[in-house]
Parts: sequence; C-alpha cells; structure tokens
Amino acid sequence: SRGDFPGPVPVIYTGCEMLEFEKEGGATAVVLDYGKYNVDNNNNLDAYENVGIIWKIDTMEQLKEVSELESAAATGGVFLLSQDLLPQTINEEEDDANDNDEELKNVLSNLRSKSIITIAPLSTMLPENKEISLGKYYASTLGISSLLLQNACVGDEDDVSYSQHAIEGINKKSSSSFSMTGLTGSTNGHFGVSSHSGDVKWRRVQ
Repeated sequence: SRGDFPGPVPVIYTGCEMLEFEKEGGATAVVLDYGKYNVDNNNNLDAYENVGIIWKIDTMEQLKEVSELESAAATGGVFLLSQDLLPQTINEEEDDANDNDEELKNVLSNLRSKSIITIAPLSTMLPENKEISLGKYYASTLGISSLLLQNACVGDEDDVSYSQHAIEGINKKSSSSFSMTGLTGSTNGHFGVSSHSGDVKWRRVQ
C-alpha cells in the first residue's frame, strides 16, 4: 500500500463459469450473470459455495426484481451494475439526481434499506476528468455503495499517480476540477500533465 494507492485486495474472478476460477489464482469471489441464475433459489449455485458471489445486473428490470427479493441480501447481497444502467453525463450544477435518473435513485434507495451493496463501474482517464464528477454523482447522489475504476492499474507508470488522483478527487467535497497538489509530473515524467483548462493529460492515453 502506498498513500491512497490500494494495498493487497481479494481476487475476483470474471472468466469461465463453474469451477475453472479455482484454478486461476485462488479467487475469493466470482462475478455471475444475474440473468442466467435464479438468485432466489440457491440449488444451482453449489459450485460456488466456498466463494463470494457478485451478481452482474444488466437491466433496470433485473435491478427492480432484485430490490423486491426477500433473500437478496442472504445470497451475498453484492450487485455489479452494467454501465448501460448508469448515466454517463450529468449536470454538475445540480445537487439532486437528474430527472432521468430518479427511477434508478429510488430503486437503489430500496436496495440500501435492505443492506444490499451496489457496485458501479467507472471508466478512467476520461476527457476533462469526467470520471471524478461521475464518481461523486454515483456515490453521493445516486447512493451507489462502491465504485470500480476500470483499467486504473495496467502496469505502467501512471498506475500509482492516477489511482491517487481518482480516489482523492472522488472523495473530496470540493470542486471536481483536478489540482495536482504536491505533484510535479511535467518534470519527472511519472505523473499526469495538467493542461491550461484543468484537464489532466495522462501519458497512457496520449
């Protein structure tokens, strides 16, 4: 662990189904497609009895169904939402949910009342650092429990600096405009380079 950079984490397997994941690095959880299983009946989940299950939700209909299940929390209570369910643009001047997102916000509120965890995937290194404002909106306004920063760490020189930038930016309450506090990336070559508009130009995407 280094500052805000995450330390060791459990392995979550998203590849082949059934027992193949046990051969792939000792996964402690597996992502399963909600649409292919009966969450309210565990008789077809025996293969996964020793690992955690994260259910992938693809549609609003599936999300509503989950919110009405009495046993949803008992089956693990962790649900990964498809990006298709989530807004990709927001009005940063508004404190409340956009009109089109009210239905999603209400369903998520019902899930929280049942102690169900929701995870939202978040694209990284977006133009104008839009992932920061989107992440804040998902967490603070919509009430998403956790954010999954996709491809934040890929093994290059931007891994640590970008992870610090994203985590700090999403967590802070001030403006989502990025400020490179204490970092001199333009001179040492290891950090994002700030443009005049406040956007950060990461070397990975240049």
